[in-house]
Amino acid sequence: MCGIAGIVSLTGFDPNNLISMTHRVKHRGPDGFGFAFFRLGAECRGEIIHNEDRLPTNQNFSIGLGNRRLAILDLSALGSQPMATEDGKLCITFNGEIYNYLEVRNELEQLGHSFKTKTDTEVILHAYQEWGTDCLQKFNGMWSFALWDQMKQRLFCSRDRFGVKPFYYYQAAGCFLLASEIKQITHFPQVQRSFNPALVFDFLEHGILDHTEETLFAGVHSLQAGHFLLLDLGGESLHFQIRRYWDLAIEPRLDLSVNEATDEFRLRFKRAISVRLRSDVPVGSCLSGGLDSSSIVCVAAPMSTIGNFHTFSACFEDKAIDEREYITEVAEAVPVRLHLEFPTGDDLRNSLEQLIWHQDEPIATASVFAQWTIMKAARRENIPVLLDGQGGDETLCGYRKFYYFYLWHLLKRSDPRFLQESFMYFTRGDPSRWMWSQGTRYLPRFLRNRSSSTSALCDPAFRNGYQGAGFELGAGTSLAERQKADLTSFSLPVLLRYEDRNSMAHSIETRLPFLDYKLAEFLVCCPDSIKLRNGWSKWILRQAMKGTLPERVRLRRRKLGFAIPEEIWIRADLRDVAREVFASSPLRMKGCLRIQNVQKEFDNFFDGRPDSLPVSTLFRSLSLEMWARVHSVS
Repeated sequence: MCGIAGIVSLTGFDPNNLISMTHRVKHRGPDGFGFAFFRLGAECRGEIIHNEDRLPTNQNFSIGLGNRRLAILDLSALGSQPMATEDGKLCITFNGEIYNYLEVRNELEQLGHSFKTKTDTEVILHAYQEWGTDCLQKFNGMWSFALWDQMKQRLFCSRDRFGVKPFYYYQAAGCFLLASEIKQITHFPQVQRSFNPALVFDFLEHGILDHTEETLFAGVHSLQAGHFLLLDLGGESLHFQIRRYWDLAIEPRLDLSVNEATDEFRLRFKRAISVRLRSDVPVGSCLSGGLDSSSIVCVAAPMSTIGNFHTFSACFEDKAIDEREYITEVAEAVPVRLHLEFPTGDDLRNSLEQLIWHQDEPIATASVFAQWTIMKAARRENIPVLLDGQGGDETLCGYRKFYYFYLWHLLKRSDPRFLQESFMYFTRGDPSRWMWSQGTRYLPRFLRNRSSSTSALCDPAFRNGYQGAGFELGAGTSLAERQKADLTSFSLPVLLRYEDRNSMAHSIETRLPFLDYKLAEFLVCCPDSIKLRNGWSKWILRQAMKGTLPERVRLRRRKLGFAIPEEIWIRADLRDVAREVFASSPLRMKGCLRIQNVQKEFDNFFDGRPDSLPVSTLFRSLSLEMWARVHSVS
């Protein structure tokens, strides 16, 4: 796990810029760093520098790759990056893990390849050497990388199937930049830090980001999940093309019995966890007490071969959101060492600017801080790798909305199960069911506009310029299509950003078994009635975990996730922060937010008025303005 950086310029560039870009994310890789510099020409050998802040010997170069290393596999110096093949014709800077690297390595060895290291990085180099860009089809993992092919004079860049690992790029004035985090690109002297108004609208109105290739920084783009980029340096100008190498197929639908589906899920789930335990450093897990993380822990802990299996949990004194009763159930069922963390509103206030700096873009909810606290604790305990349950809600239809979408599709088809499922859900389903304030985003657009966040907070000229844009977040044409939309656009991408930045801010690698692509493909293509059944969400997981998961956890109905006392914290601990941020004029986001409106809405909230905006909406406006300040956006 690492941080990557790259600069490509036909007219050359200052190597100090690459060094600075690379060290900008030293938190992603505290165990080493390196730089590679190449001149144009198939016969020109590059220069690689490891763990030294020195300039290259030859100054006439056009390609530079940087890397900050978090050592997880092969902790020796042989694993240093950037890494090149022995002949120097291929060189890579890589962030992530190829979980099936041993299997791919064995296949390559049978084809005549030999290896000097025990890293997955070297496996990527030889796989590309053997199969070209088709090597991506061989990998099961999470990654972003840039690989310089000297003979073809091209840069091959790729991001994993679900986009677990980030990859950002920027092109202007004959220069191409790539990075793990946006702050590396905006640190570059030629890049202006201006905001993208269309995405500001989406964030304020719908609470979403990371749903397109654009970012909140104008001109900075994200290479989309399941895509690769080829940058050709053989001509007189920089030219790149982007291609999709994987898409989440939802057809054909699987025709499986309940027992067949349960057995197949159990097999794929255990395999996904097993390969994610491969590590030369200790591996632990997040443990919320919910179905997903508890299932991971109950399967992973008995498999672990590296000492005690550590788990990390966020807990609260407020019993309404505290899950210690379920966490301790899991800890009593399997051998783990519990670490219980108690984040507070005061902690959030003291960490908010740092949190927003690491996130690169605004955060839509203060609940992100609970995960931040867990990652900080894992670093303190020297557990550099954590398993996590991210992706379980999208692949297993765990969100409350999915049952409503399911019922809607049954009704549309006049399926006789509609009445039974409706009755079972409203008598046996999640007792908290539906919070209307959270559900309005799924209404048709003409109804959403009646309770518009941007109408209340923004300058009319700004809102009128973007109110025609938008998308529908409703039930979709099928439940599987709606799952795909969440996995690729509306839910998972932003959660993966939170996950990546929170973990890497503390030099922690997180691994996500539910996003094993073979498991995810299977689940999305499973019949709807195996995921949602008789009022239960995640039915197939509950069935597969019989005898493995404690019954109180397996049959729990209420879903919390990373719940925090957000309203209390903002009312008590962030009151002064909000007042200070919106007390001065002009705002950084003055082209979007109208300061009088924002001040009025916060006053209504602090005064406890029943007609005040939801706390989530107010927090987004605060997060947006603080983001603009922290990152000097204008």
